[in-house]
Parts: sequence; C-alpha cells; structure tokens
Amino acid sequence: MTEQTAASTRRGFFRRNLSVLVTAAVLTVVATVAGVTWGSQHAALAGQEAQINDVEGHLAGIQKKNAEQVNADVMAALGVSQNRLSTDGERIKSLLSMAFTWDSGQSYEAARESLKSRFGLTENETFLKSFMPPSRFNEDSQGRRYYYIDTVGLNSALGADPDIEVVDVKAGVYTYAALADVEVTSDAVTQNKSSKASVTAHRHALLFVTVDAQGKVSNLSGVPASGETRHSG
Repeated sequence: MTEQTAASTRRGFFRRNLSVLVTAAVLTVVATVAGVTWGSQHAALAGQEAQINDVEGHLAGIQKKNAEQVNADVMAALGVSQNRLSTDGERIKSLLSMAFTWDSGQSYEAARESLKSRFGLTENETFLKSFMPPSRFNEDSQGRRYYYIDTVGLNSALGADPDIEVVDVKAGVYTYAALADVEVTSDAVTQNKSSKASVTAHRHALLFVTVDAQGKVSNLSGVPASGETRHSG
C-alpha cells in the first residue's frame, strides 16, 4: 500500500466515524466537567454542613445556658438556695444509699439501725414501716438468727443517681421528691445449686422528705416501689 492509498484510507475512516469520534470527545469533556463540578459541589456541601453543625452546637449551648439562668432566677425568686439544694441533695442520696444497699439479713438490720440513729427515725416512721420493715427470721436455741432475706438470697443496691427535685419551701424548710432506681436480685436458686438461674428486679421508689435549715430529715414517706422483673439462666 502506497502512502497516498494509506492517507486515503485514513480519511475514509475519519469520514465514516466522524460522528462517533465527535460524540466520544464531547462525552469525555462533559464527564470531566461533571466530575470537577461534582467534586466542587461536594466540598461546598461538606463545608456548609460543618458550618451548620457549628451553628447548631453554638445555639444549643446558648439555649442551655439561658435555661440554666432562667431556672436559677426562678429559684432565687422563690427563695430557694442553690447551696441548700446541693447539701440537701447529698444528704438525701446518703439516706437512699443506706436504705437500699444491703446483701444479707444482718446488713439489712444494720442499715435500719444506721438510718434510725443518723436521721433520727423511729419504728413508728411511715418510711420504715413501708420500705424497711423489720426483717423476718427464725432463732435457734443458741440465739443464732436465720433471716428470710438470706433464705431467698435477696440483695439490694441503689442504681443510678436518684432524681431529686424541691417541691416546697417554707421558712428554710425544704420538701423534696426523690425518685430512686433500686435493683433487687435473688440468688437463692444459685445458692441451692439447682441451677444457675437468677432473678433481677428493677424497682422505682418515689419518696418525699423534708430537710430543715439544720439538716434534720423528717416527714419521710413514699410510694411503694414498682418496676419490671427479669429472669436469667
């Protein structure tokens, strides 16, 4: 084949496929432009999203600060001392922890005695009657006690920090409502070695307590605990 013939062949090929070649070139340009455009748009959107997140976070911080200030202003207008709320709250948490943390008949009785001595409670208190009645037990001829709590393997523990809210203030006497999460477990089945099963009950106890300016706790009352029970094993 001569050079003239080859050149003629190439010209014929380009003429026959001109539309295809032009289309391919156009698509290549469009794809390149689209890729560049998509990349720039994606970067712009990512930047805008970051700015929106920053603004939302800033606004949330402002709203929280404003809410805290409003709450503080309301409390101050009602004559409520933030220091009292803090100290009384710790005192109430200590009371709840003492009342709902035990793992044997002896520790249960010890908790009752500690509550009575530390917070000046008596056996006639509604709280002790409703939430911590005397533990049942049998006593042998040597004076050894066998507690029902130990027989069924009961254990009690205070769960997450209780929710404590002031509900009334009168001349330095604060009344609070406290919602406590109590976890009660029974491992009697495990102790008896019949299986590895256990029972866990989550109970929510609502209590009302009054604390005076000297920190004396009184008027303990509440709503019996309620909640769900789970079996495992």
